[in-house]
Amino acid sequence: MEFKAYSQVCSLEPLPPNDPAQSLISLGEEKMLQGHFAEGIDAFMKAEALIGDCDPTLYFREGLSLFEYGSEEGREQALLLACKKFKLAHRLDPANVEVLHAWGNALTLLGERHDEHHYFVDAKNKYEQAMQLNLPSAELLWDHGVIWGYIGDHSGEAVDYQRAIRSFESAIEAAERLPADFWLDFGETALSLAPLVMDVRQIIKAVNCFKHAISQDDSCFDCWTGLAEALSALYEYTHDEDHFLQANECYANGSKIAPQEADHWLEWAQFLLRSARRNSDLKRLRLCLEKCHRAYACDNENPLTLGTWAEALALLGQLTERLDLIYEAENKISEAFEIDEDDPALWYSLGMCFCCFGSYFNDYDYYYQAIEKFQIGLSINRSDDELWHAIANTYTKVGTLEGDSDLLIQSLKFYEKALSFIESSERHIDYAKALSKLGEMTHEKKWLEQSIYHFEVALSMQKNAVYLHPDWLFCYASTLDMLGDYHDDEKFYIRAIEIFSHVLMVDPDFHHIHHRLAQAFCHLGELLNEVDYFYRAIHHLRLALRHDEDNDQMILDWGIALVNIAQHTPILTDVQQLMNEAEQKMTLAAKLGNAQAYYHLSCICSLLSQNERALLFLQKASHFAALPPIDDLLSDEWLEGLRSTSEFQEFLAQHPHLHEER
Repeated sequence: MEFKAYSQVCSLEPLPPNDPAQSLISLGEEKMLQGHFAEGIDAFMKAEALIGDCDPTLYFREGLSLFEYGSEEGREQALLLACKKFKLAHRLDPANVEVLHAWGNALTLLGERHDEHHYFVDAKNKYEQAMQLNLPSAELLWDHGVIWGYIGDHSGEAVDYQRAIRSFESAIEAAERLPADFWLDFGETALSLAPLVMDVRQIIKAVNCFKHAISQDDSCFDCWTGLAEALSALYEYTHDEDHFLQANECYANGSKIAPQEADHWLEWAQFLLRSARRNSDLKRLRLCLEKCHRAYACDNENPLTLGTWAEALALLGQLTERLDLIYEAENKISEAFEIDEDDPALWYSLGMCFCCFGSYFNDYDYYYQAIEKFQIGLSINRSDDELWHAIANTYTKVGTLEGDSDLLIQSLKFYEKALSFIESSERHIDYAKALSKLGEMTHEKKWLEQSIYHFEVALSMQKNAVYLHPDWLFCYASTLDMLGDYHDDEKFYIRAIEIFSHVLMVDPDFHHIHHRLAQAFCHLGELLNEVDYFYRAIHHLRLALRHDEDNDQMILDWGIALVNIAQHTPILTDVQQLMNEAEQKMTLAAKLGNAQAYYHLSCICSLLSQNERALLFLQKASHFAALPPIDDLLSDEWLEGLRSTSEFQEFLAQHPHLHEER
């Protein structure tokens, strides 16, 4: 912050120019400027002895001089003395705005130096006293905005930053032109407010402020780094590649102005890492590593540089299947811990390394070790939202791999905790995916309904997700499709089909999109008893199998669709042909390893009154633990012919575990 009171012309009644006291005050000011504190104080004391304690001008000028001297590091005692002088001047001239303004600035600087909140509160009170005395100047409004920003930093409350924003905006109205430093302060405050109110407009406001600053001083390092930070925040919010490119350019401009600023290289590296993680972008990961090298060359004692370096190496190793890079990442973290073991960010980076080991080896133990590292980080700082979210994602990954719903349930509380700190579209999406998988595993619609809620929150926050994140839409539509099975309501299937179709339009090569469209059409056809939907399903299955011709599930789904078409075909010869083709598809699926195909083959044989074969396939399905729940077994219309036989009753008697599962 720049203190405008330094250069202010004193508006108090001046002493006569030839007065001895005037000479002593001037001498004191000169000595303070030269850094001779004791001599300056001596001159001021002599002036006070001549004038007495009735002249506010003397105390104000003393205060300004002490303030100037105390603005350098290590001279806080001079600032305290300056405050005493301003207090004396204010007591003698309580209506003087400049005294209160300068006093507030001195208190602000004390607050910065000592990191003590009460100084900021006192400064705010002085500014507001001054503002009540007269129409406030732009500089006073500026300082008032800055002090509310400091108060907001302490409280974490959005309302304090909003008060700061109002003061900055009032300062703009009160001045024709403001310097670059003003726009820096305004931009930084808007950036601090943005995550608290989840309002992208505050980020855009910050971007515009930093652009104003650069327009006045394009050689200012802080202006470029501020704009880089704001555009980075905008990119995190919008995921728009234009914002990524603009932010990257600003980081580059800042590095040209101050190539030895290690923190700048580190911030650039972290920005690239976040983007690379989101998009699995190898090029950006390598650029991140390059910036880590530069940061380390400028300062090899910063453990966060090593932590970022390690995380980028581990992710690159995972994506390129290079184990040596993950081991190198682990070594970087070890080097970082030699500098500082108590930084939760390092435990986060170490946990991410273990996640990469887990992915490479497909070994759950590494994931559990990752969770352990994340929890150590939380024991140091329980408000680290990244750690809460990382634990949630890791539990979800292990629960999905192991098919363990308890682990997925465990992940939910960690997602909630992470969201309680900072909400973002990506966090809602991760939470929604975990809930969807849990609903799929447990067959409980409550999890699917909660999943839909979080998908819709994320999509409302990320308006451009319909173009940028087809994977989000795919998972959302898949969940709607599953939920349709519980509600028997066509609107779920129709909505799922609409979204799948949009994904197909955005990304025609999206993995499994034709298969999922086919399944949704089958579900809708079964619900509405309309044969046309099964033909549409077969169309998409045919397209899907062009890219994955040995996919047993797709082949089985094709067979099921053919049986459904046969059920609506009046001509007997056509029915026989469809059933034969369906049996061929299901037999092929079984040969390719799909055990569920045996149950569906049993259903075909039952429909064809081939009960002996139907029972044989049912026994095979039982052998491979591929039977549906007993309720479905007893209500499946396709199995009605077999159920009427005594052999089926004997089968049930021989498999009591089916009743136990019920």
